[in-house]
Amino acid sequence: MTTLIRKYWLVALALAGATAAGAMVVEGNRAPAATAPLFQPARAPFASAIFGAGLVEASTENIAVGTPVSGIVTALYVTWGEQVQQGTPLFKIDTRDLEAQLLPARATIAQTRAQLGTAEASVTQAKRTLAKAEHHFRVGEDLVPGVSITREDLANRKLDVAIDRAALESADARTRQVQAQIASARAQVRRIEAEIGIRTVRAPVAGRILRLQIFPGEFAQSGVLATPLIVLGNDTILHVRVDIDQSDAWRFAPREPALAYVRGNANLKTPLTYVRTDPYVVPQALLTGDATQRTDTRVLQVIYQFNRSALHVYVGQLLDVFIQAPAPARAGGGRP
Repeated sequence: MTTLIRKYWLVALALAGATAAGAMVVEGNRAPAATAPLFQPARAPFASAIFGAGLVEASTENIAVGTPVSGIVTALYVTWGEQVQQGTPLFKIDTRDLEAQLLPARATIAQTRAQLGTAEASVTQAKRTLAKAEHHFRVGEDLVPGVSITREDLANRKLDVAIDRAALESADARTRQVQAQIASARAQVRRIEAEIGIRTVRAPVAGRILRLQIFPGEFAQSGVLATPLIVLGNDTILHVRVDIDQSDAWRFAPREPALAYVRGNANLKTPLTYVRTDPYVVPQALLTGDATQRTDTRVLQVIYQFNRSALHVYVGQLLDVFIQAPAPARAGGGRP
């Protein structure tokens, strides 16, 4: 009897386990309930609209500041977010190699100046000697040759004038040569000083330091970099660069109303003011990650601006932009 009861219990437990396992499988395959988003996504505020992804940028555009020469950064004069004026020093590249060239170049100027003093003294002495010889010759010309003065003596006096004039011309030439050497040495100093000045990179425009990727002791590479050393821009007025798909470009009208929405909160929005349209259609640079987005899309880029106090956003942030536009043409070619 006990054995029979034990068998029934085992069968009941097996049936209960199978039922529980089936219920767990059914529950696991059930689609989870959709969670309502905290903020609803932006919807087109116009009956017919063009949508574009907008990138916030400075009104001067985001300027990637580089260096004309590669080298070690020895000084950094700015910090993140700092406002700078045009011409403000940003950072400095090592100049010790140029300073080493500057010392002998300046010494060359001092040395040639001393030579110039000697050359000018020689010119002064040659002028005096020539004047004396010319006076001696003029006195001889006033005498009667062969009576008061011999012809040979008169010829010698004339020869002395020619010799002293040649000596003066030689002294003048030497002076001009030394002056040319001084000018060359000064030009060399100015060139080195200019190269030293170039190694202090300055702000090309007034604006804010938007990004800082260089620090003292690091090696700064010249040329176009994937990560700029410094990004600078005037963010007093913010622009939005909107990418409009080329298939919608024909519908775009510059003066039509446009609204920008902050991604993640459709309640944050602001009207946009048209600035300009870039006349060249370019490959799309901003890829959203959407599986339906084609990487070969070309876009028309339109620049808008907005009041910064109306919307708290950051340079580099993406916005959803809707532009009022006529409805697309129907298949038959007419409009609805």
